[in-house]
Amino acid sequence: MSRSSPTSRPPSHPASGNGRVEPVSESPHPERSSEGPTAAVAAAPDLVVVVPVFNEESVIVPVLQEWRDEVARVVPRFHLLVINDGSTDGTRKALSALDWPELTVISHANRGHGQSCLVGYMEAARIGAPFVFQIDSDGQCDPAAFRSIWERRHEAPAVYGRRITRDDGLSRQLITRVLRWSLKLFRHTRLNDTNVPYRLYHTAIAAAAAREVPATFDLANIGLALKLEPKGFIEVPIHFRDRVGGHASVRYWGFARKARRLFQDLRSL
Repeated sequence: MSRSSPTSRPPSHPASGNGRVEPVSESPHPERSSEGPTAAVAAAPDLVVVVPVFNEESVIVPVLQEWRDEVARVVPRFHLLVINDGSTDGTRKALSALDWPELTVISHANRGHGQSCLVGYMEAARIGAPFVFQIDSDGQCDPAAFRSIWERRHEAPAVYGRRITRDDGLSRQLITRVLRWSLKLFRHTRLNDTNVPYRLYHTAIAAAAAREVPATFDLANIGLALKLEPKGFIEVPIHFRDRVGGHASVRYWGFARKARRLFQDLRSL
């Protein structure tokens, strides 16, 4: 439940130009979070990498750089889509300094991590990419496992990393375990890591499901994973690093409140 992106040259998102940061939008419609007219993408990339970000000014550029380098080695035609979720620090300024042709930044008023992920999935579908991959912006997602995820993209509509080894402390691992077994008990899910920020989807399937998740759903990435479970999934072991910036969106002492809200929200799916 954390907050948290080589030099290819795929066609840029014409709505925002090459590396341009989109203006802040107050639109209530998550699928249209940027202002201004949007042209169709002439030739869609093979992959859109979605990176929700909130107040990560000190780390967002190096995180995006290492992911840009790695993805380019694996997928020549890709696009980086950063969803700036109402950051109040210098995150937007740091992003605006990046003149990368494969980068688009969409800024909107704060909606939360999960809802920002949904915005990214729907935007990836609008761009026309067949696959969408989501990571976080705090440096915990290790690019080293990306190739193993990508190589299995045709095996199921959803490919999830499963955090087998972790550097982020016992309290975070305990939260993941409690969430896993609570969902297995009450929702009978076969998923082991419903909130992992390391997930590859067939874009059309993910975007269609994202549109059905209510805008009030707090931990929306969990809801989406559960909603997509009947369509099939696989899980690939990954290592999860300690964060290099920012702070977790769910603190240890706030987990009970978040969990209660999650199970209330799940009734709406």
